[in-house]
Amino acid sequence: MNLEIITNPAIDVFLELVRNSYEQLYASPFIKANVASMILENKQREAKISLLTSYKLNSFYLNSSDITALKFFIENNVNVRNYPKLHAKTYIFDSEKAFITSGNLTLGGLQNNYECGVLINDKNTVSKLKSDFLHIFTDDQQVSIITEEILFITENILSKVPKEKKVHFEISEKELFAERHIEPEYDLYDGGIETITESLSGWRLDIFNLVSNIPTNVFELDRVYASKNHLQELHPENRNIEAKIRQQLQELRYLGLIEFIDRGVYRKLWKNI
Repeated sequence: MNLEIITNPAIDVFLELVRNSYEQLYASPFIKANVASMILENKQREAKISLLTSYKLNSFYLNSSDITALKFFIENNVNVRNYPKLHAKTYIFDSEKAFITSGNLTLGGLQNNYECGVLINDKNTVSKLKSDFLHIFTDDQQVSIITEEILFITENILSKVPKEKKVHFEISEKELFAERHIEPEYDLYDGGIETITESLSGWRLDIFNLVSNIPTNVFELDRVYASKNHLQELHPENRNIEAKIRQQLQELRYLGLIEFIDRGVYRKLWKNI
C-alpha cells in the first residue's frame, strides 16, 4: 500500500487534491466557512462534492462549526448530510486518493494545530473507504439531509440568545476548542430554552415542549406516547398521533436538538435550565 504521512500544515496538500479531482467526498464533524470557501474556489467547475457532518445545535452555539459553511455548500449544489455519531475525518478524491487525518475542515485542522494523518494512494483501499462512506451517506435510518429550512431555524434560534449567554473565545482558544473531542456534556446547548421555543411552532413546538418536560436527558419514545391524549386534544383532526410523534422527533433530530441513541431511545441536546 502506498502511504504518505502528512502533518500540519497540510492545507497545500489538501487543496492540491481538491484541484485535481472531480468527485470529492468529505466526512468531518466540524467545518468552517473559510475552508468551505477555499474548497469551492479551488475545485474543478464540474466536480461533484458530498459532505457528511455532525449537525448539533451546540456546535454552532460554541462556534465549533459554521452554518455559513453549510450554506455555501448547499448554494453550490453540494449534497450535505447529518450523521450525529460522526467523529472520523476522512476525505476521498476520485476513488484514487484518500486523506485520513485527525483534523477537521477548519484552519486549525488543516494548518494551525498539530495534526497527523496519512495520504493513501492505493486504489483498492480507497475503493473500500468510499464504499463505507457511501453506505453511511445513503442510510436514511442514520443520516438526514441538511436543508436550507433547517439552517434558517438554527440561525433563528441562535439569534435569540441573550448577549450575556453568547459564547466568546479568544482566537487561539476558539480554534483549540473546535478541534478537541467533544465530550457528552459539551454537546448540550445552554443558550436558553426560550431561544428554541420562540423559533418553533405547531407540532414541532408541541413535541419539543413535551420532551423538554421529561426530567431525564435520555428518554424513551413511550414517554412521549404517554401524552398522546393531550396531543389529540391539541390536534383533533389528526387520526394517527403516534406516527406524528415519531415524525416530529425526526424533525427535532434533523434540527440537531435531539440525538437517536437506540431503537425508541433518544437524548436531548439542550440543558433544561
